[in-house]
Amino acid sequence: MRAFPVCLSFPEEVFSTHEYRQSIKADDRATMLNLMIGLNGYTLCSGIICNELNGDEYVAVPFDTDEKMEIGYIKKKNMPLTVLGEKYIAELKKYKAYEETEK
Repeated sequence: MRAFPVCLSFPEEVFSTHEYRQSIKADDRATMLNLMIGLNGYTLCSGIICNELNGDEYVAVPFDTDEKMEIGYIKKKNMPLTVLGEKYIAELKKYKAYEETEK
């Protein structure tokens, strides 16, 4: 029985360099997601979760901090986005709309 949950971090994520009581660093998202379920762990990320890709076993909980994360995307000019790219942008727009209603 663990007294504290394990923080799992992916190198590109916000707060990945902070010190935590228990921490596991993963270099691929699939491993991190599996460990989150197996160890009842958590990670600090954008909070954008795609159920079609990751399943419904994950929940986003707002982190109480004054620090802000800037999220975006890069694409080649005149190249159409993939279906997954379109879904990503749709999720970003949903989040932005949610943020604006919370103000």
